[in-house]
Amino acid sequence: MTETQTHPKFSAEMWAAFWAAPDASRIDDILADDIVGYWQGEPRPVCGRAAYTAKIADLITTIPDLRLELVDSATVDGRAPGEQLVYLHYVGRGTGPDGPLVIRGLDRVRARDGVVVENVIRYDEVDES
Repeated sequence: MTETQTHPKFSAEMWAAFWAAPDASRIDDILADDIVGYWQGEPRPVCGRAAYTAKIADLITTIPDLRLELVDSATVDGRAPGEQLVYLHYVGRGTGPDGPLVIRGLDRVRARDGVVVENVIRYDEVDES
């Protein structure tokens, strides 16, 4: 008898839990092999699970105290069967190489059957002075 392994399905709640205590090793199960990430300011998309995970790991290494707090989210069915679009509005805080950083962002995540296939990341720095 073979055991069926079930993987967690991506959700706004899962995203919020990850960014409350980020650890790049905890995202592999929810990423498609051919995931595409569109990071603001990057000249090219980040393609593939290894490159996407490396991008997250680099971000966490550069800003080790980075935390993203979910402000609001919405999930809608996509056009393809089993597809969902998850919109995440968040505030991020951390200490980067140039000092304290505060951002307000909006991600649009495309998931198919609970696995992330695409993420569009947009954010602005916020002046809290």
